[in-house]
Amino acid sequence: MWHRKKYMGGFINKKSGVMYCHAQTNTPTPQEIKDGKANPKFHRDTQTKFLRNRLNQPKRESFTQMDKTDCYVTEVYDYAVRPRPYFSSEMYEALRHRKATVIQCFIRKCFAIRFAKKLRKERDLRIKAMAAKEKRRKALEDKKRKKEIESRLHPKTTKDFEILYNGLEHWRIQETDIINNAGYSEPARLAALADLMDQEAALIQKIDRLKISANEENREKSIIRLLEKMSSPKRWPAKKGQLSVYVDTPNTIRARELRDLYHALNVNLLSVDERLQILLHVKYTVKEFDCVLTREIVELINREGDLVSRGRDAKSLEGLRKRISNLFLQFVQTPEFNPEAAVYQKFPDAGQSWKRDQAVYYCRSCTKYLPSTEFYLSTTLTHLGRCKPCTIKENIANQRKDDTCYSDLLRSMRKQEAQKRPLLGSPEDANYNAIALLQESDMRHLIDVIWNRQSCISAAKNMDDLVMTRWDPTMEVSPWNCILLTKLEAEKHERQKSPVHLYTDDFIRKIKQKHLAARRHFSQLPSMERYLKRHYQEDAEGRLMVRVQE
Repeated sequence: MWHRKKYMGGFINKKSGVMYCHAQTNTPTPQEIKDGKANPKFHRDTQTKFLRNRLNQPKRESFTQMDKTDCYVTEVYDYAVRPRPYFSSEMYEALRHRKATVIQCFIRKCFAIRFAKKLRKERDLRIKAMAAKEKRRKALEDKKRKKEIESRLHPKTTKDFEILYNGLEHWRIQETDIINNAGYSEPARLAALADLMDQEAALIQKIDRLKISANEENREKSIIRLLEKMSSPKRWPAKKGQLSVYVDTPNTIRARELRDLYHALNVNLLSVDERLQILLHVKYTVKEFDCVLTREIVELINREGDLVSRGRDAKSLEGLRKRISNLFLQFVQTPEFNPEAAVYQKFPDAGQSWKRDQAVYYCRSCTKYLPSTEFYLSTTLTHLGRCKPCTIKENIANQRKDDTCYSDLLRSMRKQEAQKRPLLGSPEDANYNAIALLQESDMRHLIDVIWNRQSCISAAKNMDDLVMTRWDPTMEVSPWNCILLTKLEAEKHERQKSPVHLYTDDFIRKIKQKHLAARRHFSQLPSMERYLKRHYQEDAEGRLMVRVQE
């Protein structure tokens, strides 16, 4: 079979008249190559012409008969053939144009239908995504509102009580303004203020009662948590994709036995025999060691056994059982009797300062020596003054500020930064960055002083709707690379590759001034200064650039 080539195009040189074809056209075809390699053939048949006649019989006989005298041919099936109007080439081109227009209209209709379906699908997906987002937002709001209601009705943490005291302070200020602006006479005004003070004192007493019950509940939970940690087996991490190895040591087995004894001591509604059996087991356990603590526990156990054998009711023995439980807990937390407790001691080798590796500091308010973790740190701190409990008490007594919004904002910033750093290929540890070095007091200064506690665009002041995001998406979030916006404004800001194309020059200059003020303030922190020198460098214009790690 002869292989014909397609015409691939070419051109003719007007000056020389030489025609240049496509490179593929100039190359031989496979058939030409085959014929070129074949030997020449000469035969007589190639020069002789043969003529042949063939007779074929059609499937149906046909003939033509005309009408004559002795033959009649019917004209029923005859019809006249007339010539049609002349169809010129211009008319043919016009017909082709009309038909092509019809085909184009149909194709465009098909494309429009497909595009409309695509738009409807995108619209439905967008509506569905917006509905899901709105549903999640409402669920988060409901969860947050229920959490706030629960924290107000049943406060448990220090933040919950700070919210209560902050709300009490707002209520007192509002009531004081109402009384002062009511136009009372001086004696009536003083009487109303005294009544308001009595109401405030009653509310403070109620909050203190809630605090006592919450402290008791938190203490029980912390004890259970500590006992579970001491009795849990040691975990040895394995290779990636393999299960971890859990190993029980003699210390963890000993801690598990003491944990079971402590829980058994605190179980109520036991029979007399079961209670005596538990007391006997505890007695033999503590008698292995001879000291003041164990002797006191044995004495109290003997006293309870004697009272139980005399038929005393359980209600009259609550105080004695509480003493036994507390002393046995002290026994469990002593490393001499429970070696695993040494890992969870806050001050190991207490009373032997020459063995202590952890530094302690003096609190000038409560006159206690505490570790550095018990003090609030900030960039403007020159010495450790009051510890955290004393600072909380001072806040409750004087200002009653609520730092929950700042802590939530700082937590959300750290969470977002931990999600963004792997996407941008940041090589540094996500737990060690500029935002991880900030505390709640630093966050208060950054929001209240640097950013004036409002959005830079809409000046919105609702802290629940404000978020802190990156100013330059290519750099990590930090006091000198952040912007305070609402959630909707932050979504639009994060979609831009560079903020230069989104804002005006005046706005960008104001943001740069705020970044410079934040950098000057937070560089006073020694750890932040070291972080700046290690990870950043200034260019010729004084702007901070990420240092290239070698």
